[in-house]
Formats: sequence, structure tokens, C-alpha cells
Amino acid sequence: MGIRFFRGQKTKFEHEHHQLKEIARVVMKEFPDEPVYLLTNVLVANGELDCVVLTRHGPLILDLKAYSGTIHGSENGKWQVETKDGVHSLPNLFIQSKIHRQDFIDKMITICRTHFPHIGEINLKKIGSWAYFCKDSVYPAGQIDFRRVKWFRVVTVESLAEKLRFTDAGYTLRPEDMDAIVLDLHLQEYSFFTDKEINRSGAGKPKGFLRTTRRQILLALVIIVALVLIIPGMNMMVTDTATGAASAGGTLLQSVSKETLKSASRPSDSSDALAYLNQIREHNGKKPLFFDERLYNLSLVRAQDMQQYEYLAYVNPRTGTCANSLKTRYELSIDENVVESAYGQWNGYTRGIEKQAIDSWIKEPGNKNQLLGNYSAGSVSCSGGYCSFIGLNYDRTGNECQTGPSGMNMTP
Repeated sequence: MGIRFFRGQKTKFEHEHHQLKEIARVVMKEFPDEPVYLLTNVLVANGELDCVVLTRHGPLILDLKAYSGTIHGSENGKWQVETKDGVHSLPNLFIQSKIHRQDFIDKMITICRTHFPHIGEINLKKIGSWAYFCKDSVYPAGQIDFRRVKWFRVVTVESLAEKLRFTDAGYTLRPEDMDAIVLDLHLQEYSFFTDKEINRSGAGKPKGFLRTTRRQILLALVIIVALVLIIPGMNMMVTDTATGAASAGGTLLQSVSKETLKSASRPSDSSDALAYLNQIREHNGKKPLFFDERLYNLSLVRAQDMQQYEYLAYVNPRTGTCANSLKTRYELSIDENVVESAYGQWNGYTRGIEKQAIDSWIKEPGNKNQLLGNYSAGSVSCSGGYCSFIGLNYDRTGNECQTGPSGMNMTP
């Protein structure tokens, strides 16, 4: 369960990236217990679909528009949006959405016949195709009769959740059906937060020289060097081999050096740690947490703050700041409550410290309850020897600092 991202091409526009983040947050909140696939930049016969959301209730197409204002337009004629900068002309979004919708339905019919004929092609006609505008945009009523045109809407981040709640294609898309759709559309899975491709078919480890892992390359180099030092005359025999291996592994060694000099968690480190935590949560009967880039940024800032001021607590004793008082700086709203656990060790940032912090928290009852709480998303980030877990829920509003349970572990 959770949200997965697939794309036909990389996103070219910054506004699309920000709007996709908005959509992902809404979808994760609206469907916390269901698998959701977010497809981006999908090529079809007459253009490119900015975003397709696959839920168990069926597909939904979203056409992303980088405008905020009052929108005017109907089935026929021109469309325009009144913004604070003036009036901007748009193509007829109704016709554009209709064309994109039919292109996608044509592709879905072929996929349906092969992989899930039980759904029935007639049901694919219920696919929605909506225009998605920036926050605070308004589409005055009366321009299109939505009682008759059920597949088209004009939405923003404020209205998307409610509209999604009442969409129902009349059938259920299973995870295997979603897999068939992205496979037949030739889409690549990727991490939205790191923009890196994800390959789930293999072991998940990057391959190097002679299809070996990076660790195996390093081990081979160490063995070669050891043989040269231990066995007289061996250096001539292995010179060619070592030269070739060094050439293949030069970039690798450089990247490993950078890894050892790293002083704080990267998004990939936080994401891996959250996956580890989710295994523990599932073992304890708790729902897995989604990775949220906003929480990553907040947890990293909290860890950096503890490192800079050399304290281990929920509240900075000198500045009075805490996770909840800082959250709005990182795109979290006042009603998105955050809960924190903190961890510290004396020997600075080390490889795997994120998982080490989780293991320490789980051993202490107060922090264990924190990590197994009812959250929708989370993040674990470390800086220096300090780590912060941030969990997101909606139990309360405000920016009051957490008092929380005692027992935050400090490992000497």
C-alpha cells in the first residue's frame, strides 16, 4: 500500500513539480490504506497527459495549469483566467480534456481486453479528465452543466480531495491491474523526491563491473592489493587485472569517499530508514508511513539544530523553537500536527545511524510508543550525531511545542 510514481518522460516545468507534490499529498491523505499510482508525462496520440491518478476507483486524468485566478470558459469558445497580473488566454480546456480523455480510453481499451476483461470496456467511458489550477483559483458556477457533463471538472488543491471522494467508476482496479497499465504504457517507476529511477525486478543494488555489486568490486580490489603485498612477484601477474578493475571502479571509489565524508542524511537515507521502520510498524500491527519531503526537511533541520546548539530535547533551550513551531516554514499547515523523537551519539554521523536511532527508540517504551503512533507519514533524518523522527497526524492544530514522553536515548 502507499503511493508509487511512474513517468513517460521527466517533468520539464517547475510548476508541474510543485502541483504534483500537492496532488500526492492530497491523494495520500484521502487514500491512506489503498495503493495509488501517480503517472506523469504520459504520451498519447494527441499530446501528453500531465498526470493520471490510478486508485481502486479507476483512473483520473489531471491537466495541470500554472495559473491562479478566476477562470472563465465553457464547452465552446475561448477560455481565459483573470489573475492579479492581468487576463491570460487559454486553449479550450473542455475540448482539450475531451481529446486527452479519449486518447487515454483508447489505450485503456486495449489493456483492458488483455489484462482485465471483467471490467468491461463500457465502464472505461467513466474516466474523468479534469483541469487542475493553482491554489485559490475559482471557477464560477453556471458555465458548464456538471449534472450532464460528469467526466469534466475544474479543481484546485482545496477542492481535489472532496471531488476524489465522490468519484466512482463502477469497478475496482486491483494492484495487478495497475501494474498492467503502467507496463503496457511503458512507464518507468521513479522516486518523486530524488528523481531517480526505481528497478524492482532485481535485488535493488546498483550493478558494476562484470555485473557485480559495488561492495564486491571493493572486496576484489582489497584482495588484489593484499596478494601483491603478501606474495613476492605477484605484482607483475595482477598488474593488468588491477588496472582494469581500478578503471571500472575509479568513479565508485570516489563516490564511496564522498559517502564516508557525509555529515547528514540525504533523502534516500531517510527513505531507507522509513522503510526499515515500516517493517517494525507492520510487525506491530501498525499502518506503514509514507515518505514526505516536507517532513524530511523538517526532521533534518531539527537534527541540525540539535547539533549546532549541542542539546537533546524537543525544544531548543536557547531559541525556544521546536518541530511544531517550525513546521509552517516547510509547507506544513497549522492543522498538520507533528510529533518528534530525538536521538544522539557522541561519535558524529556514521553510516546507518538512521537505523541505529530507530533500534534505540524501539528499545525504550516512551519512544517506541512515539514511533508506533497513528501517523500518515514520517521521516528520520540525522546530522552529526543527532537524529530526529517526525510523524505526521491530524490529532490537533496549532504550533505548541511538544512535551512528550521522557526517555530520549543518548548513546555514548
